[in-house]
Amino acid sequence: MIPVLAVEDPAAARDRLAKDLGFAPMAAGKMALGGSRVAVVRAGDVPPGMLRMRLDHVAFATADADRSCADLLARGAALAPAFTPDGPRDIPEFWDSGVRFVFFAGPEGWPVEFCARNGTPGRTGHDHYAIRTPELVPMAKRLAALGAETIATHRLSPATGPVEVRFLALGDTMFELFDEGPFPEPDPDLGWIGLISG
Repeated sequence: MIPVLAVEDPAAARDRLAKDLGFAPMAAGKMALGGSRVAVVRAGDVPPGMLRMRLDHVAFATADADRSCADLLARGAALAPAFTPDGPRDIPEFWDSGVRFVFFAGPEGWPVEFCARNGTPGRTGHDHYAIRTPELVPMAKRLAALGAETIATHRLSPATGPVEVRFLALGDTMFELFDEGPFPEPDPDLGWIGLISG
């Protein structure tokens, strides 16, 4: 599945993905990184057959979050202040040995994550598509109706209060559902608006 990023200026967005985050241009407005693709469209243009599903962010696998952070900062990328303003962070509860991750401000501010699973070297490409929702169970049921299976559940305890997290796999596609607020109501035609097959 290919995530769809809807923006006001697709050409500038593709340029930023390439220059700041190392994506390579492809045909039909798509961009590639480590075997994964992203479709960049103009706000209001919905690709045929798109599954409308608001994503909070898109995460790409990396072998080393610290190295990715340093490399992308050197390219001119900016850390996403709402996620990792001080650089890479850890979540030891995820997977077998935890994860280390860093977020960057993508085109027009839409977040892009680079995530390293500790003890799993050499990973690149798709890591997960994240959905922030106060209604975890209905969203998990929606994904299950598409064929997704729950892989892991976690209850994190940050200083801001407990956060429920679920990982669901739909074939080779991993979804992360989490109920950490705030829950903004962005324009449905802007940002990570859904997924297309590919």
